[in-house]
Amino acid sequence: MSLLRFDDVSLEFGDQLILRDAEFAIDAGERVCLIGRNGAGKSTTLKLITGQLEPDRGEITARDDLVVSQLDQTLPEAMDQPVVDVIRGGLTQVETLLDEYARKSKLDLDKHALRELEELHAKIDTHDGWHLDQRVETTITDLRLPADKKMNELSGGWRRRVALAKALVQKPDLLLLDEPTNHLDIATIRWLEDRIYAYEGSVIFITHDRAFLRALTRATLWIDRGAVRRQEKGFEAFEAWRDAVWEEEDTQRHKLD
Repeated sequence: MSLLRFDDVSLEFGDQLILRDAEFAIDAGERVCLIGRNGAGKSTTLKLITGQLEPDRGEITARDDLVVSQLDQTLPEAMDQPVVDVIRGGLTQVETLLDEYARKSKLDLDKHALRELEELHAKIDTHDGWHLDQRVETTITDLRLPADKKMNELSGGWRRRVALAKALVQKPDLLLLDEPTNHLDIATIRWLEDRIYAYEGSVIFITHDRAFLRALTRATLWIDRGAVRRQEKGFEAFEAWRDAVWEEEDTQRHKLD
């Protein structure tokens, strides 16, 4: 089963068409870039995936246990908060499950409630929720982050690294990146490329950084005038494909005329 599917998904903002009957699927281990002009609906598509927006028509289906996390465009705030606490903030949903399990475990449960407790236990197992401290420590070590430093002591590039750690500590099946190279120097961009390249889950990303696109793209979703087209090739092949599509459209229009 695919991680995520769009089936006949349409969305409009007033009289502005964003998506029209969009159909595509994301499978495990994919590296997909979203391409389109400014305002075409790239960031809106990510919001549909995360559930921040609902489509006007159509259906978006996801695997039941799908974990999605996102690295936003904006840098994390320079707060008076240690790096380790910011990263642990990515695990709030799992911590909620643990708190609920601890609460229910203390109760005198009937058979129905015991079944619910077993289901909760299985859900925590699925999310590897019994070793959260270890997950945070491993993520900090892997990304070589200064755990005890506060966010307001870090440069923009280091705060971006912390934001990525907060996203990755969730062990997402699907990682969404919206302009991830913004505010980064060349060295940090290369570091980010290496981390995303080695990441085992699926990635959907939006970026104007052509080097980043060439390095990581394995498939392309092109949003153009509400239509979503998919090509199973990297970014290097995009422009020739786009021009061929436009040329075919022109040919069809001439035939209709």
